[in-house]
Order: sequence, then C-alpha cells, then structure tokens
Amino acid sequence: MFGYVTIYRKGLAKEDLDRYQAYYCGLCRALGQTYGLPGQLTLSYDMAFVAILLSALYEPETRFGTGRCAPHPFRVRPRADNDFQAYAADMTVALAYYNLMDDWQDDHRRASLRQARKLEGYLPAIRAQWPRQCSVITEQLSALNLLEEAGSHDLDALCNAFGTLLGAVFACRDDMWAPVLREMGRGLGGFIYLMDAYDDLEKDRKRGRFNALQELAETLPPAEYEARCHELLTQQMGLCAQQFSLLPILKDTPEGKLLYNTIYSGVWTKYALVKKHREGRNQ
Repeated sequence: MFGYVTIYRKGLAKEDLDRYQAYYCGLCRALGQTYGLPGQLTLSYDMAFVAILLSALYEPETRFGTGRCAPHPFRVRPRADNDFQAYAADMTVALAYYNLMDDWQDDHRRASLRQARKLEGYLPAIRAQWPRQCSVITEQLSALNLLEEAGSHDLDALCNAFGTLLGAVFACRDDMWAPVLREMGRGLGGFIYLMDAYDDLEKDRKRGRFNALQELAETLPPAEYEARCHELLTQQMGLCAQQFSLLPILKDTPEGKLLYNTIYSGVWTKYALVKKHREGRNQ
C-alpha cells in the first residue's frame, strides 16, 4: 500500500535531488544498522517523506556525508543521519510487518509470511519505544480489515482508518504540532489508500478481492468514474496540503523544496502513470 509519496524529479535542481537522495539513502542505512537486510527491504519513499517532514519541522542536528552500500558498491551516495531517520526506520519496520501479515492473511502468500517472521523479533522493542503509534496502527488496521471484510464501500470510513494510522506516525511527539501533523497524515493516508485502490482495481477484480473503488467503477460510466476518483484524491491531498501550510516550514529551504514538490506535484506522478496506462489499454 506504500510507494506513492514520491518527488517530481523534473521539478527539482540537482542539489535538491542530492538532498532527497541523502534522506532516502540515510533511511536505508538506518534500517540496515538496526534491522539488517530484512529491514532494508522494507524501505519506502513514504517513510523517507516522514523523515524529511519531521527534520524540516524540528530542525535536529543532521549529519550529511557520503558512502557506498551493497546495492551501489561503485557509486558514492549522499547520506543524512539524524534522530528522525531512526524514528522513520522504526515506523517503516512496524508498518511493513503488519502489511506483510495482512498479505498473508488475505492471500496466504508464503513469501510475505517469511518476510514478516524476519521482522517479528524486532516488534517488541518498537512497541516498547513507541507504544502510542503502535497501538493506533494495530487498532486502525483492525478497523480497516473489519470494514473490508464486510464489503463496505464507505470511502470516508475506509480513508479515515488508514489516515488515522498514518497520522499517528506523523505525530512523533505529543506537542503543539501533533494535531496538525495528525491531520496532515490523515489526508495523506486517505490519498494513499485511495491511490492503492485506484492502482489495483483491475488486479483485485480478477482475483476476487475487495477494492474500495469497485462499487464506483461498476455504477459509473468510465469518464465519470475517472472524474470522481480524481475528485476524491484531490480532497484527501487538499486536507494534507491545508494542514501542511500551518507548519513553519519555508518553501525555499532545502527540505522545504522537497516537501512542497512532493505534496503539490510528486504524489500525482504515480496517478498520472496509472491513468495513462489504463487509458492505453482501453484504446
């Protein structure tokens, strides 16, 4: 369900791309240091966004450097290291574990179960350090599963469940910014949930799996369905962007450039690709 929160590369200068790469590679390194290769395999653009967002908001001491890694042994990569990279790594593993277990329960994918078992031993320490976040993650995933098992097409309820989950991850501290971060995460989480359903509609239909947008697809003409999906996605990102605007993050700072690029352009690149691919098949 993750992988939709990406940057729009054509909208960034080289130094901005290097800064983004530093956070992405830094998160990969943080995952490897604490969770080894199984942790690194859970790396996602979405949690790199969380690390950048929290770093921009709280301005921790961040160490920038370069290094090589196993996937890229011959090319030096930039790296960023701070406390929020470690936090993002913890949340990445927690979310990946529950997502893998969900795949196992839904489709009995043995590969998902094997990967989940490699992460399972790390969960007690993550729960102990971040009890609030882990409690919300498990509660909202349970609520989401109940809605999906019941075949509910209440899009507000479905988006709210996943959005509340991501909002808890965004709000890493119980401080004055927590309400704004929770609402920002709720909007982005709703967007991710709908985008995943939009992306997987045909695949879910073939496999007989639940899809939140199936009812719309079956009751609306294709053009109206596409328009409605765009409207729903825009509503969720509108909530995210509205809350983001309340944070004291300047647009012309290195991290600010990445965040504005992602929220206003980057998240729509995957949507455009999926839409174009679908239209090409239907021609």
